[in-house]
Amino acid sequence: MACKITHRVNDQQIRFANRDAAERYADIMGGGVQNWVFTTVPNAERLAGPATATDLLAPKQAQQAQRAHRGRP
Repeated sequence: MACKITHRVNDQQIRFANRDAAERYADIMGGGVQNWVFTTVPNAERLAGPATATDLLAPKQAQQAQRAHRGRP
């Protein structure tokens, strides 16, 4: 089941396909699981499809990445 983590200090939220992935991220990249609140995501709140790398970039970076993929400067 999908899992969302919320940082205790800055309210950053990140969604994962499962709790194991969320815990691994929190432990390795997020300063430890103690810094995050774990929430099970209901089916209605799940993402419509898999995220792509450009979904995770800022809009300008996403545009640049798409242009580079198409071979444009």
